[in-house]
Amino acid sequence: QVDLAKLKTHKEKVVGKLTGGLAAMAKMRKVTVVTGNGSFVDPNHVAVELGKGGTQTIRFKRAIIAAGSEAVKLPFLPKDDPRVVTSTGALELRQRPKRMLVVGGGIIGLEMGTVYSTLGARLDVVEMLEGLMQGADRDLVKVWEKFNAARFDKVMLKTKTVGAKATNDGIEVSFEGEKAP
Repeated sequence: QVDLAKLKTHKEKVVGKLTGGLAAMAKMRKVTVVTGNGSFVDPNHVAVELGKGGTQTIRFKRAIIAAGSEAVKLPFLPKDDPRVVTSTGALELRQRPKRMLVVGGGIIGLEMGTVYSTLGARLDVVEMLEGLMQGADRDLVKVWEKFNAARFDKVMLKTKTVGAKATNDGIEVSFEGEKAP
């Protein structure tokens, strides 16, 4: 039996260690970390609006922009429905669904799917391309698929997600493609 509250606490602890470790490594290498919204003033200066007010201008020879990533917002998905989550929302572990549809057969979505599968969710995956985890070594993907096959009820390849609407029973999704349900 998985205690979701303990799992969330453990996850937060691990994330804290990882981010704290990065901050410590930066400090050891005399890297100044500035948090805020930045914009380039010219080719050698960036102005950062600090969270607590004020602006800091930083001069540099070379800049590395590590802005993170944001999940694609699919226009056909219901807006503001707590049952629709991005990979970031999935990490919050707010609920333990019985069934999930992973839209897109990429590494991050499949990773989140395996987490929820471990918590008891049954998974379906829809991917518009001809295979999962495009860009990864095909031999490794085959091993991963064999190892994880029992987690999935359906893996729908060459299938495009074209619509979705919220109902009381769940999110009703429409597909197009060779084997579209």
